[in-house]
Amino acid sequence: MASRLRKPSLSLAGLLTLLSNRVSRAVLVVSMASVLLGACGFEPVYRFDNLRADILSSLDVPDSRLGRQLKRALRGRMSTTPNAPWSASVELIETRENMQLDSQGVAQRARLTHKLNLTLRARSDGKTRRVVFEEEQFLTRSESGADEVARVRALRTLAIQGLTDKLANFLQTLAPTETKSAAEIGR
Repeated sequence: MASRLRKPSLSLAGLLTLLSNRVSRAVLVVSMASVLLGACGFEPVYRFDNLRADILSSLDVPDSRLGRQLKRALRGRMSTTPNAPWSASVELIETRENMQLDSQGVAQRARLTHKLNLTLRARSDGKTRRVVFEEEQFLTRSESGADEVARVRALRTLAIQGLTDKLANFLQTLAPTETKSAAEIGR
């Protein structure tokens, strides 16, 4: 007697037969999810990119709206250590420049520029080093003043995040490198 079972084909009926099995369905769902997540640029949430604690002995940030936002953004990413080789101070500047004026002289677009002026002082010899980071966004004028204020706040938050990333990446380059002597390597 011949067997009536056939191998599933790639037709719709064959795929339905294949998916009727729970194990096959689970394997298919997991493989499709991994392909889709890999294609969209998924990064795990548990990634750590905190600064090492031995870079800055102090960080002076102005007590302003932008300064408080910067402190909040840096809070989870870095900490200071009393014996670190650098002390730093930050100055934050926000400018808004009107662009593309209409016939009545009202700006239709504005450029928001956020600058972070970083002054580093080496604790060993007292020499200073200045670095400037900048973020620039453009804002289109809207009829609603409340909508425009909300968009300025959102752009300000994005700028502070961008400046925080630039600052953290730069400070990471100042981390002292740990070198081992040839005797320690040979052990």
